[in-house]
Order: sequence, then C-alpha cells, then structure tokens
Amino acid sequence: MKLIDNLFVAGNVTELETVIYSLRRSIPVLHLCCIVLFEDKNRLEILSSRDLFHERNKNRPGRIAGIAMGRRAAIDLLCFMTEDAVKDGRNPADPGELIL
Repeated sequence: MKLIDNLFVAGNVTELETVIYSLRRSIPVLHLCCIVLFEDKNRLEILSSRDLFHERNKNRPGRIAGIAMGRRAAIDLLCFMTEDAVKDGRNPADPGELIL
C-alpha cells in the first residue's frame, strides 16, 4: 500500500516515523486507523491497519491518505480533509480531490 506525498496526520499520532515505517512494510499498528483511497471503486474508506493488511485488501489498488489513532480521530481527520478541500475550491464529493 502506498502513502500519498502530503499525508494527513491526526494530532494524536505519536512516533510518526515508526508508524510510517510499519505502514510501508505492511506491519499493523495497534489502534491505528487509515483513510485509504481505493482507486478501483473511487472511494475513501477508514480501516484499521490490521484490516488494511488483511488478505482481502492486500492486492487492492489504493493509497493511504491519512492516519489517526482510533476511529473517532480518523473521522475528525476526514472532516478536516473535506473542509480543507472546500476552502481550496476543490470538489469535496470527489474522493480524488480530497487528497490533493
């Protein structure tokens, strides 16, 4: 799974370098939730890192757009991403434009 260049990171993520290292090597991190753009369905999904690296998702084309510790923080981060897109004049209904 690839990470976007300008990864959105929630404020509650500590030891960011360790988390990035683990994600690049498909190692699940306890309580880590990822906001993933799956290009095959053109939609964003919030998945725990454990679910992200499960066999059913392993070969799906996707990019990690944001990370947060816990589902609630991931939802808040997704709301921030949407607000940021609106401020910049991008279409918030298009998942691809949320991660620019």
